[in-house]
Amino acid sequence: MAKISLYLVTLLLGNRLPGPVSAPLPQPVPMVISAQLNYEEQRLMDLANTERISQGLQPLRVNQTLVRVARAHSREMYEKSYFDHYSPTPGFRTPKDRYLRELGRIPAWACIGENLFYSSVNDPDLGNRCLMDSPAHAQNILGRQFEQIGVGVFEAPDGRFWVTQMFLSQMD
Repeated sequence: MAKISLYLVTLLLGNRLPGPVSAPLPQPVPMVISAQLNYEEQRLMDLANTERISQGLQPLRVNQTLVRVARAHSREMYEKSYFDHYSPTPGFRTPKDRYLRELGRIPAWACIGENLFYSSVNDPDLGNRCLMDSPAHAQNILGRQFEQIGVGVFEAPDGRFWVTQMFLSQMD
């Protein structure tokens, strides 16, 4: 049986929305195909967009900067043996720090959210179900304030599976 840990921090500069209503979902349809996403990242993005569409929301667009930041955070959690939104690495402590460092500038306004998932097995569908079963995580996936997504997966040699989902709305 997979060990599952979920943890969430949402860094928002805007309003928080009420939690989602759970409902069975149809098979996900890829919304954005990106050769730069691996299978697990693409699957998690497709599942998030299927959840959004089922609630009458617009799908999220892939943001490659968010993908790079999410991948780096998932890998760092493995390499430094922690599971948290807050990194022990100076200058990369918070999701906001990591995003702004990778972006290389400060936008006029940004709303950033982050979901984390860990499992002892590689299973994007399980990850999505667990995230959607958590009101705070589902709030990020279904957040009307978000327009973009980046998903970063790291699979350890022993099969353990770290996922970072990042969400963004930004005005430059």
